[in-house]
Amino acid sequence: MDPFDPRDLRASDPDRERIADILRDAASEGRLEPDELGERLDQTYQAKTFRDLEALVADLPTDTPLPSPAAAAGPAQVQGELTLTAMLSDVKRSGSWTVPPRITVSPAMGNVKLDFREARCPHRVVEIGVKGGTGNLVLIPPPGWVVDVDDLRSGWGTIKNKRGGDPAPDGVLIRVTGGIGMGTLVARNAYFYEKG
Repeated sequence: MDPFDPRDLRASDPDRERIADILRDAASEGRLEPDELGERLDQTYQAKTFRDLEALVADLPTDTPLPSPAAAAGPAQVQGELTLTAMLSDVKRSGSWTVPPRITVSPAMGNVKLDFREARCPHRVVEIGVKGGTGNLVLIPPPGWVVDVDDLRSGWGTIKNKRGGDPAPDGVLIRVTGGIGMGTLVARNAYFYEKG
């Protein structure tokens, strides 16, 4: 009987996200064309094993450690973080929800909307790391909250921040970093027809 290769173990969602990050970085450096990025992201989210994932980045240089079977037993989510991925559908957080200190958003081929108007936030600063694809990210902060996008790369995308400035004494600073890819980031007030 042949020995089992650990690379044939099943990969997890965080493993797929790490490969997606490498692909997005490669596209932002001009190593992948937009259509090739889309194809490889599709294959990434459909990959079953570590071997499948390795094949998708085998021709790309990276300093990011590849997911490994040895790390497969680790926790899938870091406490105090929220990861949202919009692949072929939209993702939304609204109404009453608790805001963690760190949010990772991947609007790969769908849109992400974060409505903070009724959210509970025990932090004065919220970090949002964007790993953009072709989707959009919409942020709707309540009065007194502001959005800082100074460290967000736009790539082929667009940044529209209508909520800059300094937070109120009891407000929150939302600091957005990473890259928006080919999508759009919009930080704005709520429209009159939008309920919390």
